[in-house]
Amino acid sequence: MKNIELSDESYEDLQRLAAAKGLSPGEMLTALLNANRPISGDHLLFHLTGKSFSPSLDPADRYLALLAWVARHHTADFADFISHQASARGYLMLSQAEVNAIRHQHHARQIDGTQYWAIMNIDDTTKGRFVRRLLEFIGCHDEAVAGALRALSLPAGAPQRSGLLCVA
Repeated sequence: MKNIELSDESYEDLQRLAAAKGLSPGEMLTALLNANRPISGDHLLFHLTGKSFSPSLDPADRYLALLAWVARHHTADFADFISHQASARGYLMLSQAEVNAIRHQHHARQIDGTQYWAIMNIDDTTKGRFVRRLLEFIGCHDEAVAGALRALSLPAGAPQRSGLLCVA
């Protein structure tokens, strides 16, 4: 068995990431280095376990921070996902005053670095379902989705399955 040296800060980061995936630090390193096991979505887990995404933040701020991260790192997919929401088309014909009234009614807050606003007065189950669908849309695996929902203290709910795989 070989040993490696890590700074205390790097080891803490490794421990946080390993804990998010339910692994030991050694198992985490093996998973990261194993080319046969893809680690898609782990960039999100790195973000969620990093210092910039503090669990001490207000839950609303954590929710907005996750949406901002997705919008920054998956810009086209985020825009595509938002544009295909059922409510997206309804806002196109409204005046600015009507949009502002709706934003006020829903306690909407702007997602940092984007033109998008998040409705903040929806229940946790709906937020959890939205986050799950968004993360699945951008290609995160179930483990990353579950880690994100835990980090946001949102209910896990059941994974959505594509209707394309169903047989009628």
